[in-house]
This record gives sequence, C-alpha cells and structure tokens, in this order.
Amino acid sequence: MRLTITGLSQIKFVMKENKNLYWLAGLMSIVALATLVVVYFVLWQTAIAQKKADLVHIAQSQARLIEAIARFDMKHNRVDWETPIGERGPTSLLSERAGADTFSQIIDAHKHYQGFGKTGEILIAGIENTQIVFLLRHGTQVFEENKSVPLASKFAEPMRRALSNLSGTMVGLDYKGVEVLAAYEPVDVLNLGIVAKVNFDEVKQPFIEAGLITLILTVIIILIGGVIFRRFANPIAQQIIESEIKFRNLVENISEWIWEIDLDGRLIYSSPQIIKILGFNPISEKGNSFYSFIKAEDIEMVQASLEECILHKKSLSELDCIFITKDKQFVYLELNVVLVTDTCGVVVGFRGVGHDVSERIAKESELKKYQESLEFMVAERTDELEQINTEMRNFAYIISHDLRSPLVSITGFTGELKEDFDLISDFAIKQFKLSGLSCPQQVSEALEQRIPESIYYIDSATEKMNHLIHSILTLSREGRRQFNFEPVNLTVIVNDAILSLAYQIEQFNVTVKIGNLPTVVTDKLAMEQIIGNLLGNAVKYLSTERKGEIYISAKEIENKTIFCIKDNGRGIAKTDISRIFDLFKRVGVQNVMGDGMGLTYVQALVRRLGGKIKCSSILGEGSEFSFSICNQKQTQTQGGKE
Repeated sequence: MRLTITGLSQIKFVMKENKNLYWLAGLMSIVALATLVVVYFVLWQTAIAQKKADLVHIAQSQARLIEAIARFDMKHNRVDWETPIGERGPTSLLSERAGADTFSQIIDAHKHYQGFGKTGEILIAGIENTQIVFLLRHGTQVFEENKSVPLASKFAEPMRRALSNLSGTMVGLDYKGVEVLAAYEPVDVLNLGIVAKVNFDEVKQPFIEAGLITLILTVIIILIGGVIFRRFANPIAQQIIESEIKFRNLVENISEWIWEIDLDGRLIYSSPQIIKILGFNPISEKGNSFYSFIKAEDIEMVQASLEECILHKKSLSELDCIFITKDKQFVYLELNVVLVTDTCGVVVGFRGVGHDVSERIAKESELKKYQESLEFMVAERTDELEQINTEMRNFAYIISHDLRSPLVSITGFTGELKEDFDLISDFAIKQFKLSGLSCPQQVSEALEQRIPESIYYIDSATEKMNHLIHSILTLSREGRRQFNFEPVNLTVIVNDAILSLAYQIEQFNVTVKIGNLPTVVTDKLAMEQIIGNLLGNAVKYLSTERKGEIYISAKEIENKTIFCIKDNGRGIAKTDISRIFDLFKRVGVQNVMGDGMGLTYVQALVRRLGGKIKCSSILGEGSEFSFSICNQKQTQTQGGKE
C-alpha cells in the first residue's frame, strides 16, 4: 500500500511538473506576442510621425514657394489685388486678373510634379462667400476645375483650418468625406490654404499587411519553437523531474527530520519524518511555530543560538534540545542549522536537520551513573590499596627489622664459633705432635676442610641475607619518603653520575655521548638514583668484544619528559625482558655482582613520579632503557604514591 501511495504521489508530481512546463511555454508565447505588439505599436507611431513630418514638409514648402512667387509677381507685374494681403473673407476669392499669372505658374509647376502615394493629394483652396472653393487638386493628375464645399460642412476639415490661418497635422475627413492624414498650412499672400493629404487607409495598409505577416510568422515560429522545446527540453525536464523525485524521496525517507523556518520561527517546510518522532507534523498545526513544540526551558537557549548564528554568519551544529511529542513526552533532538539568505545575502530564515538522539542521551545518562558509581568504587578501592601498600611497607620494615636481630646473632655466634674452632684446631695439632701420634684422616678432613668450609658458607649466607634485608629496608624507606619537586637540570645529574663511574668508564674505555637534556620539575634524589642505577648497569654489562658506547638523550612530549639510555653491551634475551623488573630476579650470565634489586627499585621510583619504564633489547647487540616522568608543579614538599 505504501508503494502504491508513493507511486501515485510521484505521478501527481510529474503531472504537476509537466503542467508547469506547459504554463512556461504559454507564458513565453504570450511574452513573444506582447513584445511583437509593443514593437508594432512603436513602429506604427514612428511611421505616423514620419508621415506627418513628410506631409508638413510638403505643405510648408509648397506654401512658402507660392508666397515667394506671388510676391515676385506683385512687385514686377504690378497686378491689382482686390483683397489685401492676409485678409480672409466670404465676399470674394480672387479677381479675374489678380494673381492669374502667379496661379498659372503654380498649376504649370504641379503638372510637372509627380505627386506622392496612390491617394496622396496637394489641395489649394480659398473662400468665396460661404464656400470653400478648391482651385487646385494635384494627385495622380492635376485638376483645375473649381470644386466647392460649404464652409460649415463637416468635410474638408484640414482645409478649413488652413484657411483659418492655422498650421499643423490631423486625421480627419477631406472634401470627399474620406478619412485622411493631412498637413495644412495658410498661404498668406494669396489668402489661400494648402493641404497635403493621404488617405489614412493607405497609411495603415502596409502595417496591417506587415502585422498579419509578422503575426503569422510569429505563430509559426512559436509552434516550431514549441515543438523543438518539447523535443529537447522534455529529456532535460524529465531528468530534472527524476532528480527532484529522488531528492524528495531521499528527504522524506531518511531518518533525519529536514525543516526550514523564517526569522519569526514559522515553519516553511517540515519533512514527514517528524511524524515518526513527534507523532504529528508541526507544519499542519495551527500557528505552526517552531518554538511551540520545544520544551519551555530550552526555547530561550535555541533562540539565543540562532541569533548567534546570524550575528557571526556561521552555521550551528550539535545543538541538543527537548521537543514535546503528541503524547506530551520528551524527545531529545540534535539540531544542525545553516542560514538561509536571499539573492542580496540578507538572512531570511534557517534550514536544518534534526536527529533523534533520545536513545543516545539515555545511554549517556546511564553511562554517567555507571561512571559515577565506578569512580566511587575506584576511589574506595584506591583507599583500600593505599592502606594495603602502607601495611605492606610497614610489614616489610618490621619483618626486615625482626630478621636482622637473629641475623646479627647468627653473625656474632658464627664469629665466636670460628674463633673457638681456631683454638681447638691449634690445640689438637699441638697434642698430636707432642704425643707422636698421627691425626686420623676423618678428623683431619673435618678440621682442615669441612668445618672451615661450613663456616665460610654460613658467613656468605648471612652476608647475603644482610644485604637483602638492607635492600628491603631501603625500598621500604623510599616508599615512605616524601618527594620534593624542584627544577632539576638533567645534564648536571647525568654528569655527576658519569663522574661517580669515572674509574669503570676509563678502565673499559667507554664512550659516553650526551644529547640535549632539559630541565624538569621533579625530585632530584629520585632522578639521581634512577639515572645512577641505569647508567651503572649500562657500564657493568658492556660487551668485551667491542668498544663500549653509551648514548643518553631526552625529549619532552606534552607534560611528560622521556629519558633514554642506550648501550651496545651484552643485550638481554627476548624471553628474559619481562622478568628484569621482578624483585631479586637476575638474567643472563651472572659474572657481575648484584642482588636483583636495582631495576625493581628504579621501577618503583619511576611509578611514584607518575611515569613508566620499559626496555627494548637484542641479545648480543645492546639494550635501550627508556622511562617517562610527569612534569610536576614546583613544591617544597610533595608526597608520592607508589
């Protein structure tokens, strides 16, 4: 059912888009026709203006020419004129002799003038009594017969205006009652009027024909263009429609909520996914305000965040806020927002994506509870471990003291036993010599070998035991010692350690290279013990097969300093590296004095300084010990924890 609804939605969308294309084509056709009408109207006005100018030029040039001829004849032929110049009246037109010569010249000139247009005419007329008498009509041919029109008639309006001493152009009826475009001009010398006219139909005819032809061509072009547009635009439009459908499907089917609002918070668009989140689509609700569905405590925060986006012209990401569902439940949404601007770059709204993070928030809340519980358990366990460590240190201290007392007794009694044995041995030898008897072999072996050897082993064991107890006491005391953090120059510490090993270094011809060593804030005594022990081991366990080389370096990373001591000595087997920091453990060839406590002691100090120590080695090639320490804040006295 869902697929069917989606298919129907797509069909409606396609039909709507096709309808839009048709509307676009129709709009383009209307624009083309409107443009044609405007152009036609402008050309019509231009042509009329040009035609008027031509007619005015003809009328005025003819009038001025007639006046010039009349003035010449008046001056040289001494013609008697009954009507004074410039006077118009109904009593008479001209005397039989007045201007006869002048007018004959005008008629003769017009006979040689071809005229203009099919219906173009030049009219010369005057007033006699109440009639407008036409003296000359020059069209395709010249007519000299008099034709009259009543002065009060509605016909011959252009001539009536010329005889009224007016000049200009007009569209009106001529003496035949035909609508004409005319230019009229008075002839003052002869008290006549002249009109240059052409039938208005002749003026309109070319434009009507051109308009029809242009309209037909335009319609044909529009039809052809429509066919071409449909043929070439349809695939493009189809691609656009398909892309739009894909985009719409993508937007409407992804799990995120796509939305857009204006600056007032009104929803402009809301994708259907919000229905799954809130149980309804806010855009269909009355008022459809974006903020009306947000928890009241979060509205001010959201508004402030959006205002900050506008202020800094930047997008907003990972804004968590609470929305209210249809069932009045709370849903956590993570909003990512971008600004929406118009063509001028002015912000007009916001567009964003909302992601339901309720499950994540619930897990984070649960995780926070677990974390708090874990922190409490860790703190509680840490206190227990501190108590255990304290007890272990005290236990080691007490045990070492308790072991030392009987060990001292054993050592003392062993010394007395040795003295007594020496007395007994000397006395027995003397007695055997005085008596002349030979000492039995078993007694001789006991006095000379077994008893001295046993006493030697007892002395060695007690001495070793005493050394181990001393080491345990030292480790125990170091665990209780408070660190004093101060600036320590590592170069000075290394040089002092090398100086204390100067005899061994010179004896074995060892080359020691020192890199750039920093000054760090740490416990000076602890650094002396760590570096002294590691450097001493590097010298003791050098190979006799090659010249010894030791390289000392350090580097600072963030708030830590990493210190390295590298040698080309015997090296350590890979299987033994994990055991070298164990208590009383020694690896490799045991031809060097030691108790297996050094590296354990070093590891304890490094850990108390907040660092770690590690070893990398290749048997027969050499070893590299590196340890890190935290850069501490300078204090007078600082307690440390093992």
